[in-house]
Amino acid sequence: MKIFNMLRGISGEFEVNRVVGALGATAYIVCANGFVAWMLVKGHEFDLIAYCTAFPGGLAIAVGAIAGAVAIKDRNVATAQVVRDTGGQPTSAAAPEADPNAEPAPVKVMNKPTEAVPTTTGGETQA
Repeated sequence: MKIFNMLRGISGEFEVNRVVGALGATAYIVCANGFVAWMLVKGHEFDLIAYCTAFPGGLAIAVGAIAGAVAIKDRNVATAQVVRDTGGQPTSAAAPEADPNAEPAPVKVMNKPTEAVPTTTGGETQA
């Protein structure tokens, strides 16, 4: 699989969301590490714990936002294709409607305890 196939959508063409997201994630990786290098050049200490905590979290947010935007767009494209092909709105995967003439399902009754359990309400004991 070529790396550029990740940037292509359903139609096989490059998609703006994917390209801009890949450029943004790449810019984050380069700029965050560049900033750390610049701070080291200026004489600041390198805090490994802060770096290892902040950098992956920021990258995960960037990748998650990109993936979410692409997923929403792909879902909307699929919905539009269903509408175009069928002429109507797609149905959800909900359960079918109940038949109003059908008999209700039987209710299973749990076994009742043989002894009454005393409970307290408002200072009174009930049996």
